[in-house]
Amino acid sequence: MIYTILAALGLNLNVLAIAPANTVDENNMKQGHWVYTNKMKNLPNYKEEQIVEEGDYSDDKKTGKWFFYFNNDKVKHILTYKDNRPDGFAVFYYKNGNKREEGTWKNNKWIGDYKYYYKNGNIRNDWSYNQTGQRTGVQKYYYENGQLMIEGAWLSGKESGTIVEYHEDGSIKSERNYMDGKIDVVATKMFNPQEKAGKVTIKKVPVVAKAKDVPALSKTPVNMTVKPDAKTADSSWNGTGERQFFNKKGQVIREGYFEKGYLMDGKVYMYTADGKKFRTTVYKAGRVMKELNYQNKD
Repeated sequence: MIYTILAALGLNLNVLAIAPANTVDENNMKQGHWVYTNKMKNLPNYKEEQIVEEGDYSDDKKTGKWFFYFNNDKVKHILTYKDNRPDGFAVFYYKNGNKREEGTWKNNKWIGDYKYYYKNGNIRNDWSYNQTGQRTGVQKYYYENGQLMIEGAWLSGKESGTIVEYHEDGSIKSERNYMDGKIDVVATKMFNPQEKAGKVTIKKVPVVAKAKDVPALSKTPVNMTVKPDAKTADSSWNGTGERQFFNKKGQVIREGYFEKGYLMDGKVYMYTADGKKFRTTVYKAGRVMKELNYQNKD
């Protein structure tokens, strides 16, 4: 079976055909090419004569590329071995023959470029790892139809900077800002999906004082009014506790419980240029729980 694969790679099959398989040297150490049938492995749902795995040994240690097979004879995965341990390029397949994931495996971690696929062959995750196995660099997630779902940068395994999420129609769903893996929920932006072809596309409604839409800090943000609650009636605030923020028109734009300037439990309100509320985003434990949209209502 491996000969068909190697032929496609342009290797010399005559040399391989001459070399005996499953040989042991005078020191009882496995050498050269070995082929394991299920008669040797006793795996369920395989016939005795079916090849389960094959590859080369050097002094009783697996070396180079090893091929493993499903019980339908299709390649299950290919691993690169060094000193009897997987260390190098690795690729895994679905039983239908399509790739499932591929990348470089070293010390039980993925390093470098890594890809994960849907069963239909479309890419699912396009990631990058550093040498310690932590996701670093631009990371991409895709919908099953091939449309980009999420794109953003990671640093040492944590989200870093702006992470953009897309609707399945390709329009932007959200923009979230991260620092050292922590989300700035106050600066998060949410967007409506585009209307389907044949319908009128809804234009994004401008938000009042969008540039002033900054996280709550120990001092009152510029051009924003703070209404302290009974527990924090003094003019200073350390960024933690119940709070309300207003825009220039006196409308509440954020209210709820904050921790270190980040809204953890509460609501964020968005308004049109003429002052009408068109969206409310509800947060719980720092996560978006639901959105209420009003722009299509009277």
